[in-house]
Amino acid sequence: MASILMDLKRLKPPVALEVSDLTNLARLTLNRPDTQTLFWMFRYRDARILGSLFSIPYWKGNLPIFSYIRLPISDESAAYIAYLNIGTEEAFLTNSNDDPKYIYGAIVEAATPPRFLEEALKRKRGGRIVRPILTRAKDINALVRLLLIMTDGAGAPPIWKFRLGETYILGVLAPFYDYYEANALPVFVYVEEAEEPRGGFLRYITSSGREDVSFTNYVTDMKYFYARIINLVDVPPWLMPSRGSSSPH
Repeated sequence: MASILMDLKRLKPPVALEVSDLTNLARLTLNRPDTQTLFWMFRYRDARILGSLFSIPYWKGNLPIFSYIRLPISDESAAYIAYLNIGTEEAFLTNSNDDPKYIYGAIVEAATPPRFLEEALKRKRGGRIVRPILTRAKDINALVRLLLIMTDGAGAPPIWKFRLGETYILGVLAPFYDYYEANALPVFVYVEEAEEPRGGFLRYITSSGREDVSFTNYVTDMKYFYARIINLVDVPPWLMPSRGSSSPH
């Protein structure tokens, strides 16, 4: 048992990524009805943490990300997150999963914070992450075209939205596989907006020789391509400067 505990102490924590609210967390993680998503819930300092783990190909390995929100300590426990985005968008905590119109994610509540997740929260601003390649797209249309070619059976990557100074950034972290020694070359393709774009989705269609891109709050007409927009509380950790780390390019 002692050796197991020592191994846990050496376990590298994931990258902590705080999203703005429960709806954004659900939009990020509950985007496919044919997959099961696990959520962790635990008390940490003055809040209750609710989040989920996923990973993306990144340089010579994968980048594990713990996306999470903070809930008041006074909030009651729940067994599931329920999510709906067709015709309207809803996300809420519940103790049942019997309504088929919703996608559900199961919540596992830990008696104490899992050490590797607690360490991720402590290192939110102090970790060392090699930065991706930064590429500014000409406009939002170019960003959507990138998502179109990245879409596969697992869906399209999200668009991350956050404020940087007086501007709003919308960006996609795109992996380009098998780049020399790298498992994947991570490229953050982004656009800058002077005003905050409103809506949880970007919808796109081509018709009569032109592109039509607009923001919307939910999925309606299925003839459009829809891209998820995830609102972040802060600049994502992979863009924060870190002492002692540098890109290998």
